[in-house]
Amino acid sequence: MKRKTSSPQRTILIERGTALFHAQGYTATGVREVATAAGLPQGSFTNHFRSKEDFGSEVLAHYVLQLEAIMERTLQDKTRNPFDRIVTYVDEIEQLVRTPDWKVGCLIPDMASEVSAHSEVLRRRLAEIMTRHTAYYAEALGEAFEKETAEDLAGGILAAWHGTLLRMKVERSGEPIARFRRFISRVWPVAGKNLCTK
Repeated sequence: MKRKTSSPQRTILIERGTALFHAQGYTATGVREVATAAGLPQGSFTNHFRSKEDFGSEVLAHYVLQLEAIMERTLQDKTRNPFDRIVTYVDEIEQLVRTPDWKVGCLIPDMASEVSAHSEVLRRRLAEIMTRHTAYYAEALGEAFEKETAEDLAGGILAAWHGTLLRMKVERSGEPIARFRRFISRVWPVAGKNLCTK
Protein backbone atom coordinates (compact mmCIF):
# COMPACT_ATOMS: atom_id res chain seq x y z
CA MET A 1 0.00 0.00 0.00
CA LYS A 2 1.36 3.40 -0.96
CA ARG A 3 1.95 5.67 2.00
CA LYS A 4 0.70 9.23 2.06
CA THR A 5 3.50 11.75 1.89
CA SER A 6 1.75 14.15 4.24
CA SER A 7 -1.26 14.14 6.53
CA PRO A 8 -2.29 15.64 9.88
CA GLN A 9 -1.84 12.23 11.53
CA ARG A 10 1.66 11.80 10.13
CA THR A 11 2.62 15.29 11.22
CA ILE A 12 1.43 14.83 14.78
CA LEU A 13 3.18 11.45 15.05
CA ILE A 14 6.46 13.09 14.01
CA GLU A 15 5.96 16.02 16.38
CA ARG A 16 5.14 13.76 19.35
CA GLY A 17 8.00 11.46 18.42
CA THR A 18 10.42 14.38 18.37
CA ALA A 19 9.33 15.39 21.87
CA LEU A 20 9.65 11.81 23.16
CA PHE A 21 13.09 11.35 21.61
CA HIS A 22 14.17 14.57 23.33
CA ALA A 23 12.73 13.48 26.66
CA GLN A 24 13.83 9.85 26.84
CA GLY A 25 15.82 8.93 23.75
CA TYR A 26 15.23 6.90 20.61
CA THR A 27 15.82 3.47 22.12
CA ALA A 28 13.48 3.95 25.08
CA THR A 29 10.65 5.27 22.91
CA GLY A 30 8.26 2.64 21.59
CA VAL A 31 5.95 2.79 18.59
CA ARG A 32 2.88 2.29 20.79
CA GLU A 33 4.02 5.13 23.06
CA VAL A 34 4.34 7.51 20.10
CA ALA A 35 0.85 6.64 18.88
CA THR A 36 -0.59 7.09 22.38
CA ALA A 37 1.13 10.47 22.79
CA ALA A 38 -0.37 11.51 19.46
CA GLY A 39 -3.83 10.35 20.57
CA LEU A 40 -3.99 7.83 17.72
CA PRO A 41 -4.37 4.05 17.45
CA GLN A 42 -1.15 2.09 16.90
CA GLY A 43 -2.34 1.18 13.42
CA SER A 44 -1.99 4.83 12.43
CA PHE A 45 1.76 4.55 12.99
CA THR A 46 2.16 1.55 10.69
CA ASN A 47 0.00 3.26 8.05
CA HIS A 48 2.57 6.03 7.78
CA PHE A 49 5.93 4.46 8.64
CA ARG A 50 7.47 1.17 7.51
CA SER A 51 9.48 0.74 10.70
CA LYS A 52 10.83 2.51 13.76
CA GLU A 53 14.02 3.21 11.77
CA ASP A 54 11.95 4.83 9.04
CA PHE A 55 10.19 6.89 11.69
CA GLY A 56 13.51 7.88 13.30
CA SER A 57 14.75 9.10 9.93
CA GLU A 58 11.60 11.18 9.45
CA VAL A 59 11.91 12.68 12.94
CA LEU A 60 15.50 13.66 12.14
CA ALA A 61 14.38 15.26 8.86
CA HIS A 62 11.71 17.26 10.72
CA TYR A 63 14.16 18.35 13.42
CA VAL A 64 16.96 19.22 10.99
CA LEU A 65 14.63 21.40 8.91
CA GLN A 66 14.10 23.64 11.94
CA LEU A 67 17.77 23.55 12.92
CA GLU A 68 18.95 24.50 9.44
CA ALA A 69 16.57 27.44 9.36
CA ILE A 70 18.51 28.78 12.36
CA MET A 71 21.84 27.99 10.67
CA GLU A 72 20.78 29.91 7.58
CA ARG A 73 19.68 32.87 9.67
CA THR A 74 22.90 32.99 11.69
CA LEU A 75 25.83 31.17 10.08
CA GLN A 76 24.94 32.57 6.65
CA ASP A 77 24.38 36.13 7.87
CA LYS A 78 26.89 37.99 5.73
CA THR A 79 26.38 41.20 7.69
CA ARG A 80 28.43 39.62 10.52
CA ASN A 81 31.98 38.33 10.64
CA PRO A 82 32.44 34.53 10.98
CA PHE A 83 33.10 34.63 14.73
CA ASP A 84 29.93 36.62 15.42
CA ARG A 85 27.90 34.26 13.23
CA ILE A 86 28.96 31.27 15.32
CA VAL A 87 28.28 33.08 18.60
CA THR A 88 24.86 34.20 17.34
CA TYR A 89 24.04 30.61 16.40
CA VAL A 90 25.07 29.41 19.88
CA ASP A 91 22.92 32.15 21.44
CA GLU A 92 19.84 31.04 19.49
CA ILE A 93 20.32 27.35 20.30
CA GLU A 94 20.87 28.13 23.98
CA GLN A 95 17.45 29.75 24.11
CA LEU A 96 15.92 26.54 22.73
CA VAL A 97 17.69 24.19 25.16
CA ARG A 98 17.42 26.43 28.23
CA THR A 99 15.10 24.55 30.59
CA PRO A 100 15.09 24.36 34.40
CA ASP A 101 16.90 21.00 34.34
CA TRP A 102 18.87 21.41 31.04
CA LYS A 103 17.72 17.94 29.92
CA VAL A 104 16.74 18.81 26.35
CA GLY A 105 19.76 18.83 24.07
CA CYS A 106 20.22 18.29 20.34
CA LEU A 107 18.78 15.20 18.67
CA ILE A 108 21.78 14.80 16.39
CA PRO A 109 24.46 13.98 19.01
CA ASP A 110 21.80 12.33 21.20
CA MET A 111 20.77 9.89 18.49
CA ALA A 112 24.34 9.44 17.24
CA SER A 113 25.41 8.20 20.67
CA GLU A 114 22.46 5.78 20.78
CA VAL A 115 22.01 4.31 17.33
CA SER A 116 25.31 4.45 15.41
CA ALA A 117 26.33 0.93 16.41
CA HIS A 118 22.87 -0.59 15.92
CA SER A 119 21.22 1.03 12.90
CA GLU A 120 23.12 1.46 9.66
CA VAL A 121 20.18 3.37 8.19
CA LEU A 122 20.20 5.99 10.94
CA ARG A 123 24.00 6.05 11.13
CA ARG A 124 24.18 6.99 7.45
CA ARG A 125 21.43 9.58 7.88
CA LEU A 126 23.27 11.17 10.80
CA ALA A 127 26.56 11.16 8.87
CA GLU A 128 24.86 13.00 6.00
CA ILE A 129 23.44 15.59 8.39
CA MET A 130 26.80 16.16 10.10
CA THR A 131 28.52 16.58 6.73
CA ARG A 132 25.95 19.15 5.67
CA HIS A 133 26.18 21.03 8.96
CA THR A 134 29.98 21.07 8.79
CA ALA A 135 29.55 22.77 5.41
CA TYR A 136 27.49 25.57 7.02
CA TYR A 137 30.37 26.35 9.38
CA ALA A 138 32.98 25.94 6.63
CA GLU A 139 31.14 28.40 4.40
CA ALA A 140 31.20 31.04 7.13
CA LEU A 141 34.82 30.34 8.05
CA GLY A 142 35.80 30.41 4.38
CA GLU A 143 35.65 34.18 4.55
CA ALA A 144 38.51 34.16 7.04
CA PHE A 145 40.58 31.09 6.15
CA GLU A 146 41.81 29.03 3.24
CA LYS A 147 39.33 26.33 2.16
CA GLU A 148 41.13 23.36 3.76
CA THR A 149 41.69 25.21 7.03
CA ALA A 150 38.05 26.36 7.10
CA GLU A 151 36.83 22.79 6.59
CA ASP A 152 39.09 21.40 9.33
CA LEU A 153 38.04 24.13 11.77
CA ALA A 154 34.38 23.63 10.87
CA GLY A 155 34.55 19.92 11.65
CA GLY A 156 36.29 20.56 14.95
CA ILE A 157 33.89 23.29 16.02
CA LEU A 158 30.83 21.18 15.19
CA ALA A 159 32.25 18.21 17.12
CA ALA A 160 33.01 20.47 20.10
CA TRP A 161 29.50 21.93 19.95
CA HIS A 162 27.86 18.50 19.90
CA GLY A 163 30.02 17.47 22.85
CA THR A 164 29.03 20.65 24.64
CA LEU A 165 25.33 19.84 24.31
CA LEU A 166 25.86 16.30 25.59
CA ARG A 167 27.86 17.56 28.56
CA MET A 168 25.15 20.14 29.29
CA LYS A 169 22.70 17.27 29.77
CA VAL A 170 25.14 15.36 31.98
CA GLU A 171 25.92 18.37 34.17
CA ARG A 172 22.31 19.60 34.13
CA SER A 173 23.71 23.07 33.66
CA GLY A 174 24.25 25.77 31.04
CA GLU A 175 27.89 26.10 32.09
CA PRO A 176 29.17 23.87 29.23
CA ILE A 177 27.68 26.37 26.77
CA ALA A 178 29.43 29.21 28.58
CA ARG A 179 32.68 27.23 28.39
CA PHE A 180 32.16 26.70 24.66
CA ARG A 181 31.83 30.46 24.17
CA ARG A 182 35.02 31.04 26.16
CA PHE A 183 36.78 28.34 24.15
CA ILE A 184 35.81 29.95 20.84
CA SER A 185 36.81 33.44 22.00
CA ARG A 186 40.18 32.24 23.31
CA VAL A 187 41.26 30.22 20.30
CA TRP A 188 39.98 32.72 17.75
CA PRO A 189 42.70 35.37 18.21
CA VAL A 190 45.30 32.65 17.58
CA ALA A 191 43.59 30.87 14.70
CA GLY A 192 41.89 33.84 13.14
CA LYS A 193 44.63 36.38 12.46
CA ASN A 194 43.09 36.97 9.04
CA LEU A 195 39.54 37.25 10.39
CA CYS A 196 37.25 39.39 8.33
CA THR A 197 35.96 42.37 10.27
CA LYS A 198 32.95 43.56 8.33
